[in-house]
Amino acid sequence: MPAYRAPLDEIRFVLHELLGVEQALAETGAFPGLDRALLDQVLQEAGRLAGEVVRPINRDADEEGCRLENGRVTTPAGVREAYRAWVAGGWSGLTAEAADGGQGLPEVVAFAVNEMVTAASMGFADYVGLFAMVYRMVKRHGAAEQQQRYLAGLADGRFGGTMMMTEPHCGTDVGLIKTRGVPADDGSWRVHGTKIFISGGDHDLTGNIVHLVLARAEGDPAGSRGLSLFLVPKLLPDGSRNALAAVSLEHKMGYAASATCQMALDGATGWLVGEQKRGLMVLFDMMNAARLMVASQGLATADAAWQIAAPYAAERLQGRSPRGPAYPDRPADPILCHPDVRRMLLATRSFVEAARATYLWLGLEVDLAERHPDAVRRAEAAEWLSLLTAAVKAVLSDLGSAATNDCLQVLGGHGYIRANGVEQLWRDGRIAMIQEGANGMLALDLIRRQIPAHEGRAWRRLLAAMAESAKEAAAPELGTAMQAALIRLKTASDWLQARIAQDAAEAGAAGVDFQRLFGLTLLGWQWLRLTEASARATAAGRVGAAFHAEKLASARFWFARVLPLAEGHWAAMQAGAAPLMEPGEDYFAAG
Repeated sequence: MPAYRAPLDEIRFVLHELLGVEQALAETGAFPGLDRALLDQVLQEAGRLAGEVVRPINRDADEEGCRLENGRVTTPAGVREAYRAWVAGGWSGLTAEAADGGQGLPEVVAFAVNEMVTAASMGFADYVGLFAMVYRMVKRHGAAEQQQRYLAGLADGRFGGTMMMTEPHCGTDVGLIKTRGVPADDGSWRVHGTKIFISGGDHDLTGNIVHLVLARAEGDPAGSRGLSLFLVPKLLPDGSRNALAAVSLEHKMGYAASATCQMALDGATGWLVGEQKRGLMVLFDMMNAARLMVASQGLATADAAWQIAAPYAAERLQGRSPRGPAYPDRPADPILCHPDVRRMLLATRSFVEAARATYLWLGLEVDLAERHPDAVRRAEAAEWLSLLTAAVKAVLSDLGSAATNDCLQVLGGHGYIRANGVEQLWRDGRIAMIQEGANGMLALDLIRRQIPAHEGRAWRRLLAAMAESAKEAAAPELGTAMQAALIRLKTASDWLQARIAQDAAEAGAAGVDFQRLFGLTLLGWQWLRLTEASARATAAGRVGAAFHAEKLASARFWFARVLPLAEGHWAAMQAGAAPLMEPGEDYFAAG
């Protein structure tokens, strides 16, 4: 399996030079003693763990997959050993409170660690990411008894966790959920139903698994507003097995190290989390955290693929440069001399760096939304997250899959061969466009709910921030291009809001094109911010001139060759719903 090298210099640049995390976190007062030296030490060790412990298990775990025997799941060889190393290093409690046995570090640090571990093995990262999110949910919404019983085990890695939402007949439309909770005399509930696509539904990494199950309390109304959330452990407090089990494993296109289970709950004992009939609102908290984790999958798999494709392109000899032999003493030139190979590699790298800046920025906003002492700043951070979480998940997973596919193409036939690693990255990362909300559905969410929310306040603030960066661009030509992109984005947004007021189908027809137009522009904005930060750091002597030159080259490529694709999305939007809705049902009949 090709090696993975954690991009520590790039992550540190984003955290320190672009985001100024040390100062931003100091303002919260929540992380005393946290300084740059400690942050860098944590990142260094996380990078070592990802490259030396997690990456080596990736290919074999994909080949072997998980096994289900007698209702118990066995993970592939190496996964348990990597998990033990994860727990021994204290990574399971990275952001957990010290009172629960955790490290008490900021979420933005966990975001950076998650990128590296995901790039090393997306299947392994799925387990540890879920476990951390279940800790967060129990900490924020669980009753005192639930917290006392489960937080320490989740923080120290003895317990795992899942989110159980999807059922065989419903995914996006959770209002159709049939799983039900029946009250028991002792205040607990008996949960009955079937759940599918449950990541980590069963495994051999932890002794207990804390399942968070979305179900309808008996007698509550139909629809999403009648749903409640129940904590249903694999093992009951007395140590006996609860009445739930994995009944099958999904045989998937990729992501094979992660056990994706169908779960049967046959009167399993559970306890209500939060208020009855408020389950979906509680679960959205975890859903948003999960969406940002999924966003990192697009970024991480693309970066891991770049690390394979770029060296290959520099070494693989095929043909001659179109400008004449670049290396006359060799029998052929490296394929890096060919413009189209460069196009694919530049597209990947320019995506990865802008995506990382976006992802880590939102990670910092999570900390500020929860910890900042100023209520206004907390509200601003919460607005950024509400506006951008779903859209960033969609954009990073869409573009990340495309970038990984480009890297596969760079390797040609060798990219199609498993031993070279890129095809697994593409197979693994492809799920990100589907899970935690299919990207087409998230486009509707952006259009119908997030942009108009609070009379469009967060949307206007975002456009204003982009416009300010355009005015202050380190390269004036990029600022001019950004101003034109902003005019297109605002025009498209206003046009679409007017259209859907007349015909709701227009949102579905134009949604994905608008989402991608928005995403290309959003990442263009990140390139303005990145080049501004690299210019400041270069002037202050914190980075070399070559570093800034590389940032400018990537930014210029984005604005010259990627951002113009937004114009095509705008043209497609204006075609309206008619080309999609005119064909009759017979058109789609098979055969």
